[in-house]
Amino acid sequence: MDYGTVRIGLALGELGSGLVLPLPVLASPGTLEETAERIAEVARGREASVVVIGNPVHMSGDASAMSARVAKLKEALEGRLTVPVVLRDERLSSVQAEEQLKDAGLRWWQYEKGKIDTLAAMNIVRELLVEIKPELGRISEESAEPPTPERRERDQRRRDARRKRKRGE
Repeated sequence: MDYGTVRIGLALGELGSGLVLPLPVLASPGTLEETAERIAEVARGREASVVVIGNPVHMSGDASAMSARVAKLKEALEGRLTVPVVLRDERLSSVQAEEQLKDAGLRWWQYEKGKIDTLAAMNIVRELLVEIKPELGRISEESAEPPTPERRERDQRRRDARRKRKRGE
């Protein structure tokens, strides 16, 4: 999850396939106890085997003010769940999410802030899955099919449309 004081981005990962699915953004319920209870409900409802929380440390690696809140949330969740609750470094996860949206051709005004939280949560979960099962992070060359002429044409139309939007045409 990507924890924030306003919104909480949630995602669900499946270790066998490496599939990571977005879950609805959770509006922060207010207190840390209410937040922990709501997240625990989601984890139990989805039969989670582990809960991963992004830990917002500074670029230097030092703990941030938000890191202390995240540590308290972790403790509160551990008291409510029987599954492990782990912290993962989430430096630049929101920046990475914004870049993914930009690469998809979207501008900052074309998406809700919750999309950034969801993508950040998905990236945090994906990184944990790849750490546990490294082969999920590799692309098999033999399974990659060459692009069809239709695919190349569609991709070129998308690139051309992005260039036009960028130039303001």
